Amino acid sequence: MFAKIPQLTAGQASVQNISVGQLAIGPITVGQLVLDNASLSMSAVQATLQNLSVNVTLAISFTWHVHIGLPDGIPDINVGDTRNLGDLSFGVTVGNVLIPGLSNLHFQIPSLIASNVTATASPVALQLGHLSADQINVADLTLPSAGFTLAGLSLASLTGSGIGIPAANFGHATIGHVHGDPVAIPSLSIPSVELPSVSIPSISSSTPLSIPAVLPEDSVGFDAGILAVSINITPTVTMHIDQLQISGATASASTGNIVLHGVTLPYDALNLTLSQIGIETITIPTFALS
Repeated sequence: MFAKIPQLTAGQASVQNISVGQLAIGPITVGQLVLDNASLSMSAVQATLQNLSVNVTLAISFTWHVHIGLPDGIPDINVGDTRNLGDLSFGVTVGNVLIPGLSNLHFQIPSLIASNVTATASPVALQLGHLSADQINVADLTLPSAGFTLAGLSLASLTGSGIGIPAANFGHATIGHVHGDPVAIPSLSIPSVELPSVSIPSISSSTPLSIPAVLPEDSVGFDAGILAVSINITPTVTMHIDQLQISGATASASTGNIVLHGVTLPYDALNLTLSQIGIETITIPTFALS
């Protein structure tokens, strides 16, 4: 004999403990990250520029111009040209340079926009307690699955309606795998973030640094009216540093507003265990035994 319940409604269910063996999150994708009014302040005991070298390149060109003025009605004669005379380069090896007492370094970022940001998270285990759920509905419930018998009583069929059960308890339940559609968050805003001052014992660059700089052009020559001649020099200076080391640093940062657009969060939950389940105010509209 089976009891077939088309619909079961529970007013409230409580779970004392849920154990999730493994929760895998990600990869998390963010369509666009907008960061407004960010500031960074940093001080350091000293900075070391290792194996500093300076290369200087002088780009030299020669310019001449001839101007001959003619009577009215006749165009003046203006001819001239600029010739590149080549580059002159030389280098200087400075060695290690110590910069003591870096202080009051302030960096302001008015706005920063990053697109298609991705992040991954390691699987974690969760332990949740004292949970409750409301408005629970169960459809097409058959119990028990193997049927049951009543000794000394024979029933061909039995129907009922409007049955109420005060409460029911289940010792525990296990779920091997829970997976659903990725959680989509159209927009997530964080008004402000304040990071307190932190100590950073050492900061080292992982790759060499090259810092080029083009200096203003300078010219020397003469202008005799009819003939003007000049030599133009454009210097370029490139500093090369094998490694930048900063020691004894302290830093703090703050942001005005962080906005995440188009957040997608896939998830997989494995090995869920629910224990001490209590369901209260159970209502069975109709049931049938056959």
